[in-house]
Amino acid sequence: MKAVIVGNPNVGKSFVLNRLTGSRVFVSNYPGTSVETNRGFLTIGNKSIEMLDMPGVYSLYSDTKEAAMLKETLEQSPDLVVQVLDAVNLERNLVLTLELMERNLPMILLLNQVDRARQLGVKIDSKALSRQLNVPVFSFSALTGEGVLDLLDQLDKGVMPSKNVQIVDLNNLACQGCGGCSGCSAGSGQSCAGVDLKRVDQARILADKTITQLGKVQIHWLDKIQNGIDHPVGGTISLLVIAYLSFKVLLQFINLSEGPINILLVPLNRLISEVIIEHLPAGIVAQVLSQAVPEGIIIPFTIVMPAMLMVSILMALLEDTGILPRYSVALERVGRIFGLSGQAVIPLTLGLGCRTPAVVATRILPNTTQRFIAVTLLSIVVPCAATLGIMASVLSQFQASFPVVAGSLLVAFLVLSFILGRMNAQQEEFIYELPPLRIPTWDNVWIKIKSRFAGFFTEIMPLLLIMSIAIRAILESGVLEYVQELGPVTQIVFGIPSEAFVAVLLTIFQRYLAPLLLLNLTLTPREATIAITMIVISLPCLPVMVMTIRELGWKALAKIIAMGFAASLLTGIVLNIILP
Repeated sequence: MKAVIVGNPNVGKSFVLNRLTGSRVFVSNYPGTSVETNRGFLTIGNKSIEMLDMPGVYSLYSDTKEAAMLKETLEQSPDLVVQVLDAVNLERNLVLTLELMERNLPMILLLNQVDRARQLGVKIDSKALSRQLNVPVFSFSALTGEGVLDLLDQLDKGVMPSKNVQIVDLNNLACQGCGGCSGCSAGSGQSCAGVDLKRVDQARILADKTITQLGKVQIHWLDKIQNGIDHPVGGTISLLVIAYLSFKVLLQFINLSEGPINILLVPLNRLISEVIIEHLPAGIVAQVLSQAVPEGIIIPFTIVMPAMLMVSILMALLEDTGILPRYSVALERVGRIFGLSGQAVIPLTLGLGCRTPAVVATRILPNTTQRFIAVTLLSIVVPCAATLGIMASVLSQFQASFPVVAGSLLVAFLVLSFILGRMNAQQEEFIYELPPLRIPTWDNVWIKIKSRFAGFFTEIMPLLLIMSIAIRAILESGVLEYVQELGPVTQIVFGIPSEAFVAVLLTIFQRYLAPLLLLNLTLTPREATIAITMIVISLPCLPVMVMTIRELGWKALAKIIAMGFAASLLTGIVLNIILP
């Protein structure tokens, strides 16, 4: 049996999937979290149900990839459609209900977040709504589990809902000039807008018949904070302060954790080095491994791990509280200067954790041009958590100038954004649904931290260890002596030695691997400043390249690589000219 979970964005569809099937789909407090179909399986007795969680849509007939995906799935005639509705915004959600019912598919409605509706003094008569629509309706809370047993009981009995009655009669309504987008029959002389208005009107009538407002409700303390953050002026200032404090916490955590972790690992590294020397014959291999393996453990744990851990925690909190999407609204006007919707703040911020999933998250943007701009910025001027960690180590070891690096990154971001923004001449109206502020559910925060942080052990640490061995082997073999022939050129043009320029080229594989080479060189503060800035502003790494091809194609990737290479080289030239 196949069941399809549908609904408006941010109504809790993925939360419902997790609650019913035990899946671990990411759940965040903003619209557009799910940009792909998620899948889970539910077993009740001898019955196995495959549940598909579809990306959120406001209408089946909107011109979006998500709506096209949903229509294609519904055309395959699933055994059951489970629509999740936001009990607090029932009227708006019922418009999609009416569109779904026109397809005559078996349906169940879940009135999610009824616990929050009660806090706001809203009571919904689910039985009355069920009678009106002729489909089963359940009061539900994916957060508390309310209504889960009732739903499972119905599925266990095998009482499938009957084919639905078509509430909106479309037989006499036509859609002229819109390609039959709402499934209208041509010839009656009425417009597509007439069909949409009739659905909206019917949704309002249904909501009025089933909703009761239980008097005046006392404003919760969280609502007072929300009103302050949503203020056009005060809210923007508050969000900027939160961003600044988050960044300060990140840097402070990296600095404070490096020393204690280093102390704990020194005995282990000494032991590893002694074991390698003892069990391997004397020679270049033993010499390389005895130095590279301890370095490959120290650097990930003391530099990268603290950065990734803190970024994972901060991102999870910003997402689940509902603060992150508010940056979209606060920075909308700024974004328009650069041809971007305010929604671009979400994938760009996610890129500070890992840029690969952030490329996928650009699907929430309204058109391909904006997606290309966002992916370009992610690829060239947004450093991931691992890069931030090693960058901090380079700055500390060589006493490089953090203001120069940060200022260069900001200037590169603004200049590149402005140039790319000229591509998006036609800008759409920005309409965004702000979620309510919420206290994070710690289980969900923990799931996100574990999922994002797991990449440290499965991907980043092995890569850094291998790269540490490779770099140590290169240094011991004398291969870099051949590269030194380019030294006069790189010193004149960029103000860095040729070995540091090799590190810049390493960014094409993984950006956070490049600073690793710098840590093994002897650099002046000026050289380190220029080199690390060229690394931070550079090419997309290999995983981002693969994801970019998948999302935007080869041509887009070729343009991004060309711009990244040009931006990095130009940054080095300019810094070499202006730095004393």
